[in-house]
Amino acid sequence: MQGKTGWQRILKAAAGICMLAAMLFVLAGCATGSVFYGTRESGTLGFRMKYSVLNKEETADLNLTEGDSLEVSLSHTEGSVDVSVGMEGKEPIYQGNGQQNAEFILEITETGNYHISVSGHQAKGNVSFIRVSDEQE
Repeated sequence: MQGKTGWQRILKAAAGICMLAAMLFVLAGCATGSVFYGTRESGTLGFRMKYSVLNKEETADLNLTEGDSLEVSLSHTEGSVDVSVGMEGKEPIYQGNGQQNAEFILEITETGNYHISVSGHQAKGNVSFIRVSDEQE
């Protein structure tokens, strides 16, 4: 009987380790709520994203000059996004929650580094923030 007790302990320990590993695997899968599948471009001319899934925050910084403007386009077939455009430490020049589809122009009245934040909520679509320089017009 001594041999069976030893094997039973080993089997119980192995079963416990397998259960623990399975629970960790399942819990790790639950923690992957931040997802982005798509393309992202950011540079001196603007910030663009096209995505089949956006379920996280994406950001970009643009140096803008007084007199510039941002052509903003938000287009979604699923979900929604929260958008914020502004300078650090100041009130945003634009903030929209639960955005679906919109096109508008933001006039830049102060030179500085502008932070653009787009947070998706099960969103599918695209966004663009295109810089139009005062000198281009």
